[in-house]
Amino acid sequence: MIDMTDMISASHDVVFKALFVRDPDILRAFLRDILDLPLTENDTIEILNPELIPEAADGKLSRLDIHVTMGSRKFNIEMQASRKGFSAERVLYYWCELYSEKLSAGKKYEELEQSYSVNILGFRYLDCDGYHSSYSIREDKRYEQFTDKLSIHIFELPKVPKEIVRGDNKQLWMELIRAESEEALEMVRTAAKDPAMQKAIDELYEINADTILRERIRQRDKAIRDYENDMAGARSEGMLNILTGLVRDGILTIAEAAERAGMSVDSFRAKTGI
Repeated sequence: MIDMTDMISASHDVVFKALFVRDPDILRAFLRDILDLPLTENDTIEILNPELIPEAADGKLSRLDIHVTMGSRKFNIEMQASRKGFSAERVLYYWCELYSEKLSAGKKYEELEQSYSVNILGFRYLDCDGYHSSYSIREDKRYEQFTDKLSIHIFELPKVPKEIVRGDNKQLWMELIRAESEEALEMVRTAAKDPAMQKAIDELYEINADTILRERIRQRDKAIRDYENDMAGARSEGMLNILTGLVRDGILTIAEAAERAGMSVDSFRAKTGI
């Protein structure tokens, strides 16, 4: 057994994508179970963006979603560990892109395919107890479905019950994704009967044993931290410039500006030259 003392869980976006793009059978079973779709091995799955970490200069900060077509259905699957940047409007925007991307001149609107937005979150987002929430378009009073073309799903990992329920594949997939130790993974293995889930656990071990991929993950994480630090520094610098202008225009005193900047008066003077 591989040493899992420093295991990277599948709740990391790179590991999440690696887990599901390397074997279409695993991805098909995952979508079948979490969305309650009657998918079988006869449903051919095509992953449109299998690359794990784009090689472009700005690729370190790219979204690592999984874009999939399967028959008359399209899926966009994304793991987001941090709340930063996540919103309902963002989810809807990417769903709109997914839904309308193949509508070319001369095509009918009726030809647009069922489009599923699947969002796995490592944080609490919705004001409810259940870990799975699904959304569609329905009439406000009669709750009649307007169309089945839109389907948005939110899975919140912190809300998944701690006690594993045997046979509940939806919960077991969530447990597999958030497992941070060999012990947690093996608990899922014991409770899982589906061969695809067993294969997913083995795949997760192999991903963690891939030293090249782990180094690329480390470099990408560092690049994201550096980018966020640079942006925070730029915002701080911009705020200081604004406050300096307000002081010079007589709108704020130096003490007031320093307080807004979260600095002492002496530090504010030294930083701004006032």
